[in-house]
Amino acid sequence: MKFIASLAVGMALLCVFAAPVNAGTVSGRVTDTSGTPVFGVTVEVVYQTYNSDDLGNAGASIKVSALTNGDGRYTISTDNLPPGEYSANAYQVVNNGGREINIDFRAEDTGTFAGNADTIRNFTGGYYESSEENPYGNGGVFVVNNAVGDFTDLAGAEVTLINSATGISYVRTVRPTGEGLVVTGIPFGEYYALVKLNGRPLQLKLWGPDAPDEFSESVTHDFTMGWLGNQFVVAVKP
Repeated sequence: MKFIASLAVGMALLCVFAAPVNAGTVSGRVTDTSGTPVFGVTVEVVYQTYNSDDLGNAGASIKVSALTNGDGRYTISTDNLPPGEYSANAYQVVNNGGREINIDFRAEDTGTFAGNADTIRNFTGGYYESSEENPYGNGGVFVVNNAVGDFTDLAGAEVTLINSATGISYVRTVRPTGEGLVVTGIPFGEYYALVKLNGRPLQLKLWGPDAPDEFSESVTHDFTMGWLGNQFVVAVKP
């Protein structure tokens, strides 16, 4: 009988130690600011209990990730991850003229959570025009300057940007910033641009020492200008 009891205890201990280190899931949905689901967003679940200096893998973070599907949904298993607290973040990798840029999404709940729980984390955002942290948004910045020798008041100028690949258009009024008059938060890509003032088309050309001198009612370019490589800059005149 003692042998049977010892065997039972041993089997119980074996089951305990053979169980996963962690057993939980993180799931949710990612949408843009209009509520449309976003495909291909990377959602990461990141270990928060220890600082990176305390980890035994040369300071690399412990995390697991997944991509959103066509409905903007994802599910991440935390099975076999260390017990402790975790956080979740989401971003989308986009291409801007051959350079990869991360577009962050904001979590509806930014709190940490236990790795062995079933947790919901939804995200929203994508491209935006401006915020308290980033007054120029997180997309392309279209900059409107007066042509040399022209002093037209451009306040209220209306910019139309039409994506060359998708045909999607953005119509916005310029706003004053430290960079001048701008339209911000435009998804990266090549665009056909027009500028109107009081309903009348302005003449425009690319801004810069190497840009052609000819003015026309439209110009096509991408958001790879400026010292940050995220601008589309034009000079305009009546």
